[in-house]
Amino acid sequence: MLICGAVIFGGFEPVGSLERPEPGILPVDSGVYVLVRTEDGPPRLLDRSVGGWWKNQDPTVSHERLEREWVDSAQTLYIGKAKSLRQRVGELIEFAAGEPARHWGGRLVWQVEECKDLLLGWRADPDYGALETHLIDEFREHFGRLPFANLRRGNRLP
Repeated sequence: MLICGAVIFGGFEPVGSLERPEPGILPVDSGVYVLVRTEDGPPRLLDRSVGGWWKNQDPTVSHERLEREWVDSAQTLYIGKAKSLRQRVGELIEFAAGEPARHWGGRLVWQVEECKDLLLGWRADPDYGALETHLIDEFREHFGRLPFANLRRGNRLP
């Protein structure tokens, strides 16, 4: 269990251990999910993304971009929302496995060498859009920027 402000998340399963195509351990309810890194210090970055191509687009970005987006001392790498946690996280793990799944958001995490060891936590919440925005705003207040793999600020632009 991890507490982000006053929000409690459960689960925290390694991404590489989640059942494909849709992890039955997750509820079908709407909610928010996070990808968390347990190691300290900067990660080793991959030259090529292990993520799947979507609409013939390579998810790989430059090392310079990855280094620019990295947030020192932050364990949370990505905050996402889902109308159905089971379905959306299923898309995330399919994308992480190199499949052409519809989960372009968060794609930077798939260039972190230990990405399959990242922990996925979740929280069911009917007001998932507002909760995602709140958590991203809270992260920005603390670190002064978006989480590493969040390229947008919830329902708003950065």
